[in-house]
Amino acid sequence: MKRSANGGISPAVRARPAPLRIVTSEAPPPAFAKAKEISLSPDDSLEEAAARIFSASLDHFAANVALMPASDAAESVHQMRVALRRLRAAIGLMRAALDGPALETAREEAKALANVLGAARNWDVFGDMLKGPREVFGSDPSFDALLAAVERRRARAYRDARKTLASPQAAQFVEALRLAIAQRDWRIDENMRAAGSARDFASEALTRLRKRLLKKSRGLATLSPEARHQARIALKKARYGAEFFYSLYPDRKATRAYLRALEDMQDGMGALNDMAVANSLLDDIDAEGGAALRASAFTRGWFAHAACAGVAHAEKSEKRLKELEPFWA
Repeated sequence: MKRSANGGISPAVRARPAPLRIVTSEAPPPAFAKAKEISLSPDDSLEEAAARIFSASLDHFAANVALMPASDAAESVHQMRVALRRLRAAIGLMRAALDGPALETAREEAKALANVLGAARNWDVFGDMLKGPREVFGSDPSFDALLAAVERRRARAYRDARKTLASPQAAQFVEALRLAIAQRDWRIDENMRAAGSARDFASEALTRLRKRLLKKSRGLATLSPEARHQARIALKKARYGAEFFYSLYPDRKATRAYLRALEDMQDGMGALNDMAVANSLLDDIDAEGGAALRASAFTRGWFAHAACAGVAHAEKSEKRLKELEPFWA
């Protein structure tokens, strides 16, 4: 891979890619693309498995860029964020055995892209969360003002997201990582090129991720918002790791039970996180003052009441997690 003197990708390489295509026709938008299952063999080396895992996450991201219409693409934005999180998790997980400047650059660029998409996603989720309180609050002018304020910010976030995805930098990110994967542009422990090393690595990595999750989620229902955030990060990494490597293990029943439990736990923690984010978005709207303040106060109370159910769910999730048998044991 051609690199400049400072270790980055040379201008010659960066100049090649055309911008990623975003569908802008007036036809009904195509369906969003979910992550495809990753099929690995017990005989795979870790290097082979890593290349497949990185490529799957990159394909997931690029497919949704191509499917994103100019007007609205809530699920495509969500899937792109998932793809970028999975890619960053995979690069971080593999770092103990293989790493290098190309992967670290991809990880940083994935984070930057995810941050831009995150703003659009937050307003999408918040808009959906307002449906319940709106039904109770009725057609009050204050709620109309709140919805209008949300839509203005959402539209601005989408403009930023579309601009970023249509930029040369987004295309370069995809093309440079594809090239790095094709050329195996990383440093690697030679043992990780051996047949069967993927499963050896996976068993150790999944055990480590599970232990970290158990530690971070101890007393989940009573954790502070910051501690709960750290537990949520550990949960995502444990789930993504299991999704990357589950095909290496034959016990499908145990695998499905483990993944279902982590998915359910993530949904519950995600709901609590959405309420915390919603309050910060209301802070932004409230700073303007005006007609939306009354509806904003009502909505905060609605979310506070809903959070009680989230705490009960957290207690059940922690207990279920402790009882789960690792499918890789």
